[in-house]
Amino acid sequence: MGNTLRKAISIFMAAALMMCVTGCWDRVEINNRYFVLAIAIDKFEYSDIQQQREEQEEPNGQQQEQDGVQDPLDSPRNRMVVSVVFPNVGLLKSEGAIVSEEMKFPLSTVGPNVFEAMRQLNTRVNGNMFFGHVKAVLLGEGLLSDKKLFMEVLDELERDHEIGRNIDLLVVKGKAKDALFIKPLVEPIVGTYLEQIFLQRRTGRFHGRKLGEIIVSIHETGGGLVPRLTVGENEFKVAGSCVIKDHKQRGWLGELETRAAQWIDNMAGEGVVSVDMQGVSVPFELTGLKRNMEVTRDEGGNIYLDISLAAEGDIAGYIFQMNREVMDEKFISEAEGAVSREMAAQCLGVMDKLQNEFGVDIWGIGNHIRKYYPEIWKDVKDNWEQVFPELRVGISVNVNVRRIGIIK
Repeated sequence: MGNTLRKAISIFMAAALMMCVTGCWDRVEINNRYFVLAIAIDKFEYSDIQQQREEQEEPNGQQQEQDGVQDPLDSPRNRMVVSVVFPNVGLLKSEGAIVSEEMKFPLSTVGPNVFEAMRQLNTRVNGNMFFGHVKAVLLGEGLLSDKKLFMEVLDELERDHEIGRNIDLLVVKGKAKDALFIKPLVEPIVGTYLEQIFLQRRTGRFHGRKLGEIIVSIHETGGGLVPRLTVGENEFKVAGSCVIKDHKQRGWLGELETRAAQWIDNMAGEGVVSVDMQGVSVPFELTGLKRNMEVTRDEGGNIYLDISLAAEGDIAGYIFQMNREVMDEKFISEAEGAVSREMAAQCLGVMDKLQNEFGVDIWGIGNHIRKYYPEIWKDVKDNWEQVFPELRVGISVNVNVRRIGIIK
């Protein structure tokens, strides 16, 4: 009996071991994968497919129809246009590609939601699309004007287990699809191109926040800033911001306004502030920034927000002159004052726009009051949207010049 039991246990353990060392049941060979690097999502517009309808017409001008079948172009399922782009891996590996002159393959389809549209795209390629390497998601301007569609898209992006939270989210001025179908001169792979733009931070002209950060901001406040992408003939430009309020687009911030908004948010890329000094445009390269906020309330119930910025950087140029020591203490003091006034003016301008034109607290000032001034927050938490535009805001900037270059 003992030998029989031992044999049974041995057979069971051998079978279990064989099960453990078998190959992955759902494996996909790497050469059968298409690595999607960028996704573009637009709101479906009937005008977008007028050309397709014309192409479906018969030579005599009569449109092709099937008895009892609804025209697919008029289907209520047509809600979103989803486009993807993936690189020509064979060409990148120098192993000979199917279409040797193409570095990327963009595809586009129409569907009721993002998830189903992505599945539809799999019917047009001889492999499996993989979204684990997506670098950027682009949303068309029209999509963000439709609150319901925008919320549906954000929910699907948040749920998807393949799409990471550390990718870039951008709003395209116009159609997001157009960004995937151009042929950039600098870098042909669109996803990589956008990733490299965000990696370099030698500018403060866009608000480089990731998908996860933007989703959290919209969850908590219903708004925030999303970087703006403008599509040219053969290049991109990431600059400016789209303003989100109440879960939809409300307007745009320009490049300098976006930079000033980041100063107030205690964020600073290596931007350049140019000021006029005696008819000369002097560039000041910002290298460091610290922000402090204080909130007070007077006896009349008025709330005051005082923002102080401590900035430092380098003077990158002035004007060539003979026999004069231009970078003396007086000049440096004047430059510091000029830059301080310019930064304060830009910050006040964007604050006024967010308070009076958009009425959205993109900086989390309400959350700051909740944390550090609970006695004030207790009185304004139920009507913060009405209180925010009424804040009395003062902004002061203190600039220190650290370097003046290699000349005396």
